[in-house]
Amino acid sequence: MNVLLELLKYLSGPVVIIITILILLIKYPEKVEKWISLLLRLFYFITKKGERTLIAFDIQGRINEYSKLLKKELPNFTQIGIKVHWITEKETPSEFILKDRLVIRMRKHPNQNKNFVNASMIFISKLLLTKVKKYLSKSQKESIDLYVAKKLFNKERSEIIDQFFEDYFSVKALSNDKIMELIEKYEIIDKVGLFYPVLIQELNFLGEKIFYKPKSFNIIKDVKSFINFLVKYADRDIGEEEIPKNFEGTYCRCGIVIIARSEKIAIGDIKPFINYLKKLLDYKLENIYLIGSAQKITREFIDKISLEVQNNFNLYRYFSKTYNAQIKINGERKEVKNYLVLLRSNEIFSYYDEEYQKKFIKK
Repeated sequence: MNVLLELLKYLSGPVVIIITILILLIKYPEKVEKWISLLLRLFYFITKKGERTLIAFDIQGRINEYSKLLKKELPNFTQIGIKVHWITEKETPSEFILKDRLVIRMRKHPNQNKNFVNASMIFISKLLLTKVKKYLSKSQKESIDLYVAKKLFNKERSEIIDQFFEDYFSVKALSNDKIMELIEKYEIIDKVGLFYPVLIQELNFLGEKIFYKPKSFNIIKDVKSFINFLVKYADRDIGEEEIPKNFEGTYCRCGIVIIARSEKIAIGDIKPFINYLKKLLDYKLENIYLIGSAQKITREFIDKISLEVQNNFNLYRYFSKTYNAQIKINGERKEVKNYLVLLRSNEIFSYYDEEYQKKFIKK
C-alpha cells in the first residue's frame, strides 16, 4: 500500500503537466509541431525517470520478501524496510539506517539482475548478525553472507543465480580456501536443518552478549569450535553416542537433546529427560535445543517436556519450529521432518568492558 501511494504521488505531477499542455494545444493549434516536440521530450523524461523508480520499487519489494523469510527463520532478526536511491557517477555509494529503513544509495546498472544482486548483498551484509559481525574473522563474516545469499537466491530465476555466482561467489569463495571450507561446513549443518535455527540463532545470541566488548581472537576461536561441533553433530550416524551434544565454549554455551526413545515416548514417561536436562543446567548451558520427530506423538511429548522444564527450572520457551532434515542412517541420508523447541535460560551472562561501552552510549 505504501509503495502504491508513493507511486501515485510521483505520477501526479507529470499528469498535471500533460493535461496543461493538452489544454494549451487546443487553445493554440498553430503551434502544434512545437508542442508535439515538447510532449515527446517530456514523455521521454517521464518514462526514463519512471523506469528508474519502478526498478527501485521492484528491488525493494523483492528484498523485503527476503526480510520476511529471515524473520520467519530467526525470531530475533530485526526486520526493517528497504529504500533504494539511485545516484550519479559523481556521487559516492553508501548505505545507512534512517527511520527504521535501510537506505541504499547505489548507481543504476543497465543490467537489472546486477542491480538486484548488489542491493541484496548489501541488505544481507548490513542487517544479518549486525552485532556479532565485528567480532568475527573476515572469512567467517563473508562465508555466512555468501551462504545466506546462495540460499535466498536459489528461489530466484536462473539469471539471478548466475549473476550472483559471477559477481560474488566465484570472486570471494572459489578463490579463497578458508571461505570455501566454511561454506562446505554450513552445507553439512544445513542438511540436518540446523543452519538457521541453531548456528545463526546462536551467533545472534552471541552478538547480544558481547556487543560492548573489545574485539578478541578468543571469540573467533569460539565460533570456529562451535561450527565444528555442529558439523560433527550433523554428520553423525543416528545412534552414535560418542559424538558430543553439548557445546561449552567461553562465550557460546548450548546443548542439543535428542528426543527419540520410542518406549518412553509411547508411555509418556518424561522423567528420564527431565533428569538429564537438570544435569545439563549444572554445566551453565544457556540454550537447550530439544529435537525429535515431527510426528504428532513425539511433538506432543517434546511439548510436555518443555512445559515441565519451564514450570520447574529457570528456562523459558524461546521458539519452536518444524523443519526438513536429511539424517544419516547406516551412512545413508534419509529425508525426515523434525520438530525443534529452544529453551533459553533467564540468566544470560553478558561480557562487556565498561570503558569500551562508554564509546557507544550517548549521555
